[in-house]
Amino acid sequence: MNSDRIKFLVISSAYPYRGGISDSTHSFCNELIDSGISTEVWTFSLLYPSFLFPGNTQYSRERFKQKFQIKRKINTINPFNWLMVSKKINKVGPEVVILRYWSPILCLPYYFISFFLIKKIRVIGIVDNWKNHEKIPFESILRKLFLKSCSKFISFSENIAEMIRFNTRKEVLSLYHPINTNLPILKEKAKAKNDLNLKDYKYVTFVGLIRKYKGVQTFIKSINYIEDDNIKFIIAGEFYDSLNECKQLVDELNLSGKILIDNNFLELDKIRDYICASELIVQPYINASQSGITPLAYFYNKPLVVSKVRGLKEIINKDQSGEVFDKTPENLAKAILNCIDEKRNQLYVSNIIKAKNYYSWSTFVEKIKTI
Repeated sequence: MNSDRIKFLVISSAYPYRGGISDSTHSFCNELIDSGISTEVWTFSLLYPSFLFPGNTQYSRERFKQKFQIKRKINTINPFNWLMVSKKINKVGPEVVILRYWSPILCLPYYFISFFLIKKIRVIGIVDNWKNHEKIPFESILRKLFLKSCSKFISFSENIAEMIRFNTRKEVLSLYHPINTNLPILKEKAKAKNDLNLKDYKYVTFVGLIRKYKGVQTFIKSINYIEDDNIKFIIAGEFYDSLNECKQLVDELNLSGKILIDNNFLELDKIRDYICASELIVQPYINASQSGITPLAYFYNKPLVVSKVRGLKEIINKDQSGEVFDKTPENLAKAILNCIDEKRNQLYVSNIIKAKNYYSWSTFVEKIKTI
């Protein structure tokens, strides 16, 4: 075998696909290259059939500098393609194939691709999300196929790791979601507000794709318990569902003067502006596996208020980087007021600055070299 062959072949969402998984795959693979591991990414020629995708587009307008090749190879609904991909991987001959997993739609292609690989190619799964947030028929059966696809697994939280371990005796390495390296630089709060045409209030912000499990309605209801007229609220991100319900709730509670809703998929520059313009970031999730929003907030030194659910609360409690609230809108309001307090907010910012070097992709790569 050629000595300059690819060592890691990463199969994942990547450019031209949009979203946090694509963005973090870019940072991950650049770090692999920097650490001396020859790497290539194979992404999808077709990921989600259009009728299954709830957003406006699957594709990104942003492209980052990359130190590796991206090739569009995998069609998630074409079994003949899966066999061809296996043959091509065997021809390339990587030492390790990494399957990045976040949705049951990937189980069948991943299983058949791995099934036909030659035995000396190791297959490792990196798991963003184990249980889909919306019910999918036969999901538990499909996940069993994914478990058979890999010899070992890496998770982005202990919560995910425990779910995987419950279903397999294979090795599971529990890590964390690193802070991406391709993010726009920090912007001064006043400049961010000006660029967003925001008036000079204190802003509490939810940012990211909006789905029912993220608890946005709890956030809206919490505003009713906050009487400070100097605090305004932002929901920024593309609604995959619940838009009409949220607008109706805002009207019913007479909150239209207190809350801004930006129903658009946000490129990284806009995400940066919303985070930098804010006093804190809110994650009122009903359930979670982990979140890519937490490392984004850390990068921009913003405290968080998160719900008391596995996958979110652990990092906040460990690093003392914000407030954890229990379920109700009233408790969320109390946590927001605690976190927006100037002295406490500054303490949380200081704690984030101390902690965030731990959450680097370089540390992550060093840890997975041992698996």
